Amino acid sequence: MELDTALLDKIPEIKSINQLVFITLVLNDNQTKNQDIHKLLSLVSEEEILDLQGKELISIDNSSEGTIVHKTHKLDNLIKEDKSLFDQFYEEFPVYVMRPDGTKGFLRANINKCRKEYNRIIGKSKAMHEHLLKCLRFEIQNKMITGKLGYMKTMWKWLTQHEWEAIEDQINEQPVTYNSYGTSIL
Repeated sequence: MELDTALLDKIPEIKSINQLVFITLVLNDNQTKNQDIHKLLSLVSEEEILDLQGKELISIDNSSEGTIVHKTHKLDNLIKEDKSLFDQFYEEFPVYVMRPDGTKGFLRANINKCRKEYNRIIGKSKAMHEHLLKCLRFEIQNKMITGKLGYMKTMWKWLTQHEWEAIEDQINEQPVTYNSYGTSIL
């Protein structure tokens, strides 16, 4: 389990590391019978959990099968902004391509890791988000024109290998066309 410390900025109601761990488990739907998770949960005091419930970040349902904790709409709204920026990027990214060897390459795997990496890259910068979208669109268009879409990298590699940096150079290197007696020089 990874702790997303950015949640501390998004959810100022979190007052302890235990509450951060608890919220992370709720957001990841990791409410399983895993021994390690039960050890973590045993460290969170009932007061800390009730505090999160009182702040309307979680709801608790007690039934004969046990206690089930759900995220609330308030919690969803607090973390929603980053998701929507990533979701825009995710929708633009190709789902799959046909590789040169005839196989189908799926490009949008590891969505949770990609979401974290994307949010780490853009931080809170809407301008960086727009820049990455511009670079992605340019690369897709360029690969379609040249017939090389089959060489498109997966989303994870595109993000971790900073593919947009190479595309920035291509975008900035707009060819200048000179016409002289019916010829073009680029």
